[in-house]
Amino acid sequence: MKQFFYLAFCILALTACTGGFKKGEKGLEYKLIANGSGNKINYGDFIQLHVKQVYSGTKDTVLYDSHDFMPRIQVFDSVNTPLEYFKVMRNLRIGDSLVIRIPSDSLMKRMGDQIPSFMKKGKFMYTHVTLKNIFKTREQADSANKAERIIMKPNLFKKQMEDIGKELAKNKEQLAKDDKIIADYLTRNNIKAQKGKWGTYISVQTEGTGESINFNSIATVNYTGRTLDSAIVFDSNVDPKFQHAQPYEVKIWELMGQGSVIPGWTDALLQLKGGSKATLYIPSSLGYGTQGNGGVIKPNTNLIFDIEVKDVVSEEAYTAKQQKLQEEQMRKMQEQEKARTDSIEKAMKK
Repeated sequence: MKQFFYLAFCILALTACTGGFKKGEKGLEYKLIANGSGNKINYGDFIQLHVKQVYSGTKDTVLYDSHDFMPRIQVFDSVNTPLEYFKVMRNLRIGDSLVIRIPSDSLMKRMGDQIPSFMKKGKFMYTHVTLKNIFKTREQADSANKAERIIMKPNLFKKQMEDIGKELAKNKEQLAKDDKIIADYLTRNNIKAQKGKWGTYISVQTEGTGESINFNSIATVNYTGRTLDSAIVFDSNVDPKFQHAQPYEVKIWELMGQGSVIPGWTDALLQLKGGSKATLYIPSSLGYGTQGNGGVIKPNTNLIFDIEVKDVVSEEAYTAKQQKLQEEQMRKMQEQEKARTDSIEKAMKK
């Protein structure tokens, strides 16, 4: 909810309404497009929304569109929703849309240096909200979210793969340079390796016999990473000196954002199975690129990772396992609490 209404907190006062827009509280401009039917939203309902944000400049720029991912589900109340938005949205019915307009001048005043460079004065930011569904209970909302996730996950993964491919195409010069460096290294050291879709070289020492890794997989991996040019080890989850000696879980579908791995890992893991041991030779464009990472990984540094895929499970199996572990932990806590209570009662009877 906070992400969706992030811009709401950036608004000072909006310009006079034109083009069919009405004026709400705190200068908010909105246009309600009534295409829906049925009951309106009630306080505390779980609402399923599609959200699209567009900057209208010299040409329209889509900044975010949940149709490319999946609709959001969130509780509708005046705690999570700014009051000026709450009062407008409570009139929505399933199928209705709401357009909210924010002048770029207002955003510039509030956001200062954080304003994107493409934004100019006298333009507008539009947020389009469509109410897709209303749920009365969290269980209904969770069930709907799970169903949407099953439908959208392969499409989302495909789109993210395409987006990464487009970004790599922009760096084809550096990628070609890195490819030659890695290929020469492999030749000099008589290393046999297959090349992934994006350009990672994979040298397999042990062929896995477990599940093949795909977009729906969670792979548990042990790894040690070093630079190609200096062979300096910069990270490992098997060496205690790096202070995180525990198996690393990779959710393959998380290609971007927090929790994602570098593209070179995804490129390689999709070629492997559970039980595989391999060495990955990753071009800088598939690693940390022109930014580098810390003091050891400088800009445009090619990387080597020795990895072992300890396990591969589907998201559904992983979720079921985690739920079982949580239930077991809860059971143990309840047993401990009961034992403590019984002990106190016995002591009081003496």
